[in-house]
Amino acid sequence: MNNTPEPLANKPSFPWRKALYTAALALLIPLIILAVFVEDPIELILGYGQFFLLGLAGAIVANSTGAGGGVVFIPAFTSMGVVGVSALGTSLAIQSFGMTAGSISWLHSIHTHQHGGKQAVKLTHRLLLLAGLSSVAGMLSAQYLFAAPTWPVDAIFKVFSIIFGLVLLFTILQRKAQSHTHYSLRRRDQPLIALVCFFGGVITSWISVGSGEWLAILLFFLGYPTMVVVCVAVCISSMTVLVGLPYHIWVVDSVSWKILLFAAPAAVVGGSIARLLAQRLGPVRLKTFFAVWVLATGLAM
Repeated sequence: MNNTPEPLANKPSFPWRKALYTAALALLIPLIILAVFVEDPIELILGYGQFFLLGLAGAIVANSTGAGGGVVFIPAFTSMGVVGVSALGTSLAIQSFGMTAGSISWLHSIHTHQHGGKQAVKLTHRLLLLAGLSSVAGMLSAQYLFAAPTWPVDAIFKVFSIIFGLVLLFTILQRKAQSHTHYSLRRRDQPLIALVCFFGGVITSWISVGSGEWLAILLFFLGYPTMVVVCVAVCISSMTVLVGLPYHIWVVDSVSWKILLFAAPAAVVGGSIARLLAQRLGPVRLKTFFAVWVLATGLAM
C-alpha cells in the first residue's frame, strides 16, 4: 500500500488564446456547411441553434468529472421531444466529439507529468488497456449479441441516475476518510475493474452513459489518484462511444445530423477546456455537485 499523499493539481492560468483558437476552428466547419450546403441556413439555426449550448454544457460536465455527456443530453433530449433510439444515437454521436477532445486534453496533462509523474503515466496506460478492452467488449456484445431491453430509454436512465447519484455521493464521502493513494494497478483490483467496465459498456449501449461513470466510482473508492481516475474515465467513455457509434449510423440510422451539426463543434470546445476548469475548481467539489445534480435529474424525470 502506498501512503504517499496525492499531489495537488496544478492551477495554471487559463489559456484564453488557445481556447479561442479551438472555438474558431470548431465553429468553422458548421459555418462552411451552412453556407455551402443548406438552402435556408437562418431557418436551420433558429430551429437547432439551441443544441450548441447543450453540446457545450454537456461536454464541460462530462470531461471535468469523468462522466459521460449522456447525463446531460438524455434528459435534455427527452424534454425537447427527442426520445428513444434517436436520442441514444445522437447522444453517442455528440460524445464522440466531446469525449475525444477531452481525452486528448487529459492525456496531454498526464504525459507532461502534471498529476503524479511517471507513476501516473504508467498507471494510466495500464488502466486504459484493461478498462478499454472490457468496456468495448461490453458495448459490442450488447449491440450485436444481446437482446435490447424492453424498458424505454428514459425509464432506464431514471433508475440509473438515482442509483449513480447515491453511489457517487457515498463514494465521495468514503474517499475523504481515506489517506492513501495507489499509483500502481493492484492485481486484486483487475478482475473487478474488468467486470464493472464490461457491464458499463452494456449500460452505455442502452442509455449512452455508464462505462466511464462506474469506472470512476470504482477507482475513486479503491483509492487511486483523482486526476488519473478522471482522465481514464473520460478516455474510456470516448473509446466506448466511438466503437458504439457505427451501429447507430449504418445499422439503425438513429443519429439526428441537424442536431449534431450544432452540438458537435460545441462539444469539441467544451471537451478541450473542461480539464482546466476541473483543475481550478477541484474535482471533489465538481463531483459532489454533479452527484446531486444527477440524482435530482433522475428523481425529476
